[in-house]
Amino acid sequence: IGDDPNNGGYLAHLTRHYERQMDVLNRGFAGYNTTGARAIVHRVLPKTRSNTRSSALSGWYPWQSSSKPGKSTGPAIYNSTGSIWPRRNSHFPSSARKLQLCIIFFGANDAQAEGEAGHNPIEKYAEDLRYFVSLLWSPDSEHYSPDTRILFITPPASGELMIKAKMRSGHMPMIRNKDTKACAEVVKKVATEVGAPYVDLYSAMENRVHSANKRAEIPNKLGTSNSTSAGKVESTVQAAKPGKYGGYDQFLIDGIHLNPAGNKLLFDLVVAEINKNWPELKPSSPVLAKPPK
Repeated sequence: IGDDPNNGGYLAHLTRHYERQMDVLNRGFAGYNTTGARAIVHRVLPKTRSNTRSSALSGWYPWQSSSKPGKSTGPAIYNSTGSIWPRRNSHFPSSARKLQLCIIFFGANDAQAEGEAGHNPIEKYAEDLRYFVSLLWSPDSEHYSPDTRILFITPPASGELMIKAKMRSGHMPMIRNKDTKACAEVVKKVATEVGAPYVDLYSAMENRVHSANKRAEIPNKLGTSNSTSAGKVESTVQAAKPGKYGGYDQFLIDGIHLNPAGNKLLFDLVVAEINKNWPELKPSSPVLAKPPK
């Protein structure tokens, strides 16, 4: 579940990765911050029980419970609830017997500047993330699924120059990279609190962008030399120079949304984190053995 279906490029890779082993359901909602998603997330997650009150979740968090998240005393079987998706006339598939993994990917919209429609105070953002976890790991939740694994993803870094260019040509909310970084830090903090792993997409992008920028500075310094080797360095790393957007266009379409390279990077990071924390979810695992042809 996340804030934009356009970020589903990495999920397309993940779907191919788990072909004939697990179904990957993309439940991204364009323009949503965590507060908006909180109002509809109960329609996205399958119900495991009835006659529970969502208000009972307000004071429960996994790190306060005596039961260890990820452990269950019995099998969790999901039923088709007949709930209608937001803006969709379809039901949660009854064949989805078990929710193996829930990926939570919010923050790009929450990081919008104050005054923008998607802006979310950082404290509220953190509280909403904890709420999503409680829906799956709280015994009082109608979506209770203690065996479900949870993986957080930080928002991607923001390309401010790209965003400002889009703002001049049409509607684009202002997002500052420092605010995106603050949201990324909150994701890591909440994930640590609840005992869930996370993918630090923000740092991965920043490291690659700044590494490329440093490499591009080398030929500029050597270019003042009269040696022929300096010219060779110039031509060799010319392609690595950042463009007019500071290098963020390597991974972003418009300063906010991931391009194909950004989605491939995210896919690689997600698979690495899954393999590290839950080796039983590797495609080669006997647990996920493919059905015979």
